[in-house]
Amino acid sequence: MRWVVLAFALTGCTSVRYVPCPTLVTYSKADQAALATEINAHPQPQTVRWIGDYIGLRDQVRACSKN
Repeated sequence: MRWVVLAFALTGCTSVRYVPCPTLVTYSKADQAALATEINAHPQPQTVRWIGDYIGLRDQVRACSKN
Protein backbone atom coordinates (compact mmCIF):
# COMPACT_ATOMS: atom_id res chain seq x y z
CA MET A 1 0.00 0.00 0.00
CA ARG A 2 2.86 2.39 0.78
CA TRP A 3 4.32 1.98 -2.71
CA VAL A 4 0.95 2.95 -4.23
CA VAL A 5 0.94 6.20 -2.28
CA LEU A 6 4.55 6.81 -3.29
CA ALA A 7 3.75 6.10 -6.94
CA PHE A 8 0.88 8.59 -6.91
CA ALA A 9 3.06 11.19 -5.21
CA LEU A 10 5.81 10.81 -7.80
CA THR A 11 3.48 10.88 -10.79
CA GLY A 12 2.23 14.25 -9.61
CA CYS A 13 5.70 15.65 -10.30
CA THR A 14 5.58 14.58 -13.94
CA SER A 15 2.58 16.79 -14.62
CA VAL A 16 4.56 19.96 -13.84
CA ARG A 17 5.23 21.86 -17.05
CA TYR A 18 7.57 24.72 -17.73
CA VAL A 19 5.69 27.88 -18.64
CA PRO A 20 7.85 30.51 -20.34
CA CYS A 21 7.64 34.13 -19.26
CA PRO A 22 5.41 36.26 -21.47
CA THR A 23 6.97 39.02 -23.54
CA LEU A 24 6.36 42.59 -22.49
CA VAL A 25 4.79 44.95 -25.01
CA THR A 26 6.83 48.13 -25.41
CA TYR A 27 4.81 51.34 -25.54
CA SER A 28 6.12 54.47 -27.23
CA LYS A 29 6.45 57.73 -25.32
CA ALA A 30 3.60 59.09 -27.48
CA ASP A 31 1.34 56.16 -26.48
CA GLN A 32 2.20 56.67 -22.81
CA ALA A 33 1.54 60.43 -23.04
CA ALA A 34 -1.81 59.85 -24.79
CA LEU A 35 -2.89 57.39 -22.11
CA ALA A 36 -1.84 59.76 -19.33
CA THR A 37 -3.79 62.59 -20.97
CA GLU A 38 -6.87 60.41 -21.31
CA ILE A 39 -6.72 59.21 -17.70
CA ASN A 40 -6.16 62.75 -16.39
CA ALA A 41 -9.08 64.07 -18.47
CA HIS A 42 -11.51 61.42 -17.21
CA PRO A 43 -10.14 59.85 -14.02
CA GLN A 44 -12.15 56.85 -12.89
CA PRO A 45 -11.29 54.88 -9.75
CA GLN A 46 -11.63 51.54 -11.55
CA THR A 47 -9.32 52.69 -14.35
CA VAL A 48 -6.67 53.74 -11.87
CA ARG A 49 -7.00 50.36 -10.13
CA TRP A 50 -6.74 48.49 -13.45
CA ILE A 51 -3.64 50.42 -14.42
CA GLY A 52 -2.12 49.59 -11.03
CA ASP A 53 -2.88 45.90 -11.57
CA TYR A 54 -1.32 46.07 -15.03
CA ILE A 55 1.82 47.70 -13.64
CA GLY A 56 2.05 44.89 -11.08
CA LEU A 57 1.74 42.25 -13.80
CA ARG A 58 4.45 43.94 -15.86
CA ASP A 59 6.71 43.93 -12.79
CA GLN A 60 6.08 40.20 -12.35
CA VAL A 61 6.97 39.53 -16.00
CA ARG A 62 10.20 41.51 -15.60
CA ALA A 63 11.07 39.45 -12.52
CA CYS A 64 10.23 36.21 -14.34
CA SER A 65 12.43 37.22 -17.26
CA LYS A 66 15.43 37.77 -14.98
CA ASN A 67 15.33 34.18 -13.70
